[in-house]
Amino acid sequence: MVGSILRGIVLLVLGGLVGAGLVWKEWVAEKLSAQTVAAVVTTGQEVVLRQVVTNYVDRVKTIKVQGETKIKEVPIYVTAQDDAACSINAGFVRLWNAANAGATISPDPSGADAAPSGVSLSDTAAQHAREATYTRQLEEQVIGLQDAIQGVLAVAAAAAKQ
Repeated sequence: MVGSILRGIVLLVLGGLVGAGLVWKEWVAEKLSAQTVAAVVTTGQEVVLRQVVTNYVDRVKTIKVQGETKIKEVPIYVTAQDDAACSINAGFVRLWNAANAGATISPDPSGADAAPSGVSLSDTAAQHAREATYTRQLEEQVIGLQDAIQGVLAVAAAAAKQ
């Protein structure tokens, strides 16, 4: 009887050790699998981000060159005669500056708003070209960030399916 009890205890201990070994083996396999997936995701995301940055830098350079060209062309499209013929009043300048700053402006223009501002039409055209260039660069930045997020999520989703 004591021998049977001892055999039973030995079998229980051996079964526990074998079971623990199987659990350990599964845990190690899962850990290696998770590390492999993490490495694949990291590598994929690096590729996506590198491509997005390359595209973004190229597009922004193109936009900058286009903007600089437009600014240089202002005298072609807005001549000295155009400057002389057009008076940019102080009200226009005040409105332009308030719009750019996101500030409110008095709904009742003052008499001073009608006075000439000293800003020429060609200066206004050049400033608009600068601001349009900057806005287009910001637009490309947002598009680049959206592309990066979509790419990173796509890589993670593909890895999760494996």
